[in-house]
Amino acid sequence: MQEKEFKILEILNKNSSLSQREIAASVEVSVGTVNSIIKQLVEKDYISIKKVANSQNYLVSEKGVLFLEDYIKGNLNSKIVFPTEGHRNINQAVILAAGERLDFKKPVGFLNLGQDTIVERTITLLHEFGIQDIIIITGYESQYYEQLAQKYTNLKLVKNSNYRWTGTMHSLALAQEFITDDFILIESDIVFEKKALFALIENKNRNCLLITSESGSEDEVFVEIRDNFIFKMSKDRHQFNKIDGELIGISKISIDIFEKMLEEFRHNMNPYFNYEYALLDVARTFSIGYTKLRDLIWTEIDTNWHYKNLLNYIYPMLLEKEKTKGGRPK
Repeated sequence: MQEKEFKILEILNKNSSLSQREIAASVEVSVGTVNSIIKQLVEKDYISIKKVANSQNYLVSEKGVLFLEDYIKGNLNSKIVFPTEGHRNINQAVILAAGERLDFKKPVGFLNLGQDTIVERTITLLHEFGIQDIIIITGYESQYYEQLAQKYTNLKLVKNSNYRWTGTMHSLALAQEFITDDFILIESDIVFEKKALFALIENKNRNCLLITSESGSEDEVFVEIRDNFIFKMSKDRHQFNKIDGELIGISKISIDIFEKMLEEFRHNMNPYFNYEYALLDVARTFSIGYTKLRDLIWTEIDTNWHYKNLLNYIYPMLLEKEKTKGGRPK
């Protein structure tokens, strides 16, 4: 009954002069049910009735407004959780690699890193975790990835020809025909410890974002957690009551949530829309979990300075840590 009370009270809050017959049509119940619920709302002091000429107005009281507020907040805090079905193997990965960085004349993934390139390190790590089905969204200088696919025959390439004028959600949506199950989503311009993948894959949530402590890079996507789920994401720190960490660009996404993201994106009119915000839209209704690694060694490569810092400082430290502790969280 409380849901019907809420619906009728919400309708009256917007329009106090509706007849009971009009209310019944809006809520899709009988006039008798409306009459009964209105009597209950009056008894609870949620509304009062004011007669005007031959009709009557239903005025929502302060107590009624508080009921509406509590009911709406309660529903906002309730999330739908897709069944985990026990531990679910992850066999697919998607690498977002369409973008251009002005400091480099080739995709960031093809910058040298030790004996390999950045993208080859990512592919090797995925293979170590048994993930062979890898989809790469290309765009800028896509011929580099076409050559790479001759070496790694399990790669599927999807080209975003409009990469300059579209965001990452557009790129991700282009791969929908190849995405058939839960998958790992990785941005191509990051280098990270092996344990990042382990933490995501082993997390019990089918939908899980990897976050870490703030890096101070001035390009962070901040995250706020509420009730152990993702509540807010933004690059604008002024939007937060508290900042629980920074999103680094590695996620685990279920096929169910991916389909919900696609549903949200079908109504999108902003070509620069990014996948993080599609996830945030879905998170209003469905639970999106997280795992936080406070001491994770990682970096994003947007500029020459980032790349030099990676070679001279980040990567040697990362290799030493992986050599001594392996790829699993300690």
